[in-house]
Order: sequence, then C-alpha cells, then structure tokens
Amino acid sequence: MQEFILGSDAMHSIMKEIDQVAKYDVNVLIMGESGTGKELLAKIIHLQSPRAENPFVPVNCGILSGLMFEDKLFGHEKGSFTGAINREKGCLEIADKGTLFLDEVAEIPLENQVDFLRVLEDFQFIRIGGSTPIKVDIRLISATNKDLRNEVRQGLFRDDLFYRLHLVPIYIPPLRKRISVIPKMVDRFLDQLAANHKKPKPTVKLEVIDIFSRYNWPGNVRELKNLVERVFILNNHEVINVEHLPSDFLWHFKDPPRMMNLEEVKQSAETKAILNILHRVGGDKKRAAEILDISPRTLRHKLNKYNIKVDRKGEPVRQDKT
Repeated sequence: MQEFILGSDAMHSIMKEIDQVAKYDVNVLIMGESGTGKELLAKIIHLQSPRAENPFVPVNCGILSGLMFEDKLFGHEKGSFTGAINREKGCLEIADKGTLFLDEVAEIPLENQVDFLRVLEDFQFIRIGGSTPIKVDIRLISATNKDLRNEVRQGLFRDDLFYRLHLVPIYIPPLRKRISVIPKMVDRFLDQLAANHKKPKPTVKLEVIDIFSRYNWPGNVRELKNLVERVFILNNHEVINVEHLPSDFLWHFKDPPRMMNLEEVKQSAETKAILNILHRVGGDKKRAAEILDISPRTLRHKLNKYNIKVDRKGEPVRQDKT
C-alpha cells in the first residue's frame, strides 16, 4: 500500500483525509481512472476503521445486471430459481459487521439501482425466493471511473442513490499527473518482487526512469506495476537498461500510427456513446434516443451507418469477418 503515500502532495492530502474519514461509518465514493488503485484505497479505509477485523467484500458491478445483481448482493433460497440447489448468502450478508466495496458502481443498471436504494434506507433485504427480512450492519464504499453527476444528468444514474453514495467523495489523480512518484514506485515494486520471487533486486538506469516519466500511463499505477513485474521476471540482469524494456512498450516512443481524420473520429466517438447508452438502458432504443437527444429515426440511421448490432439487452453482437 506504500504507493499511495510516496512523494505526491496529492496523495499525502488524500491519506490525511482517509485518516479522518476511516473512523466514521459514512459512505465514501472513490473516483478516478481505471488502474489508479481505487480498491486498494478502499481496503486502506477498511483497515483503518473500527471494522478492520471483519470482512472486506468487493463486488464488481460492471459484470452484473438483473437477477445476477440481485443474487450477488442478496443471495437466494434453495429452489428459488433453476440451478439454486442450495441456500446461498449474498455479499450484503457476507459483509455484515464489515465493509462492502462496490466497484464500477456507475454500471449498476437502473432497474437494480432501485432495489439497492431500498437496502440503503434501512440496511434490510430479503433473499431471492425468501420471505424473511435480513438486517445487516455494513460500511459502504463505492468507486467509479465515470463522472456520476454527468450520469445523473443523462438519466443513467438515480440522483437519490448518487447523494446516498456521495457523502464523502475522494478523487485519485491519474499517474500522469503525479509523475514525480514514479522512481519511488518502481523502487517499491522491485523490493516487493525481489522478496516475493527470492531473486536479486536490479538497479534501474536513469534513462529507463526518464522514459517512464515521458509515458502517458493510460492504465495508471496498475500498468506501471505490471510492466515492472514483466521486466523483472523476463530478465536476469543486475541493471535494467532501456533495451530490456518490452518492444511493445518502446513502440509508443516511435513514430505515431496513422491519425484518424475528423469523420473517423466522429464515427468512433458516436459508436462508443451509442453502445454505452444502449447497454445502460438494456437495449431500449427509444430511451437511448431520448438520452442521446436525437430522434429514434436518427438513431436507427446511425446504427445502420456504423453497422452497430446489439441484442435485446443492448449488448454488442460480434461481427464475424468472412
């Protein structure tokens, strides 16, 4: 967890805030790009809280919807649906007396947001197929890589749920905005790797650190950590030089690929936006058109023009090349 307190004034400020908020059972919303370490920060809050001896239960909301979401959170009774051969506890029950961490909370479908909001009102729920209310005592921490206020404005996220989650917001800046911490992070990662793999720790040339400092790190801390581990595992040199870095990483410092023209940029952006909205509204094209502020006819035109295919749930249909 040391990467959160190395070098950066922004991270020192965040850690001071965490020292205060961890003591109290208030909802925390952690915001930041993918790979910045939101789950790790949630664990730090949990471990510094009075609930530290109890479970920390993470839930990836980005892969759940409908009955799967309900089952994951609430659990089910035996025989409540096909395949329910035993009673199963949900994450709410498992996290009792501890912390429930909802990652990618912006991805919770609208229909499931209603169910979850009811739980937050009195921390009480009923298993699928059950009839007996179950009360739990949990601390809730959420995380998102999206602008939840913007999601609310677009009608993709309930404002009442937003204000429940947004009691204490914490923003983690991307790695590209705290480049000064990279040398210490690399050193820390190598210490961990050397200990874990029982292999001598190499030194790193300044030229390598310079290249790391010039890279944009779209995958943030996770990408840096993965790259350092890859180099460590694949090399047995006492010193890491530029030539030891993977070619697919060094490629970013060569001539850039062909730039898209304006029409291609527009198509890429519109395709991404349409697919995202259709996914969020479960394939409801009329609702998607309303959110995109275009007519259903215009939406149909763009779907055909960009060859966008989705199933009834709004999931993209793979286009097999022949």
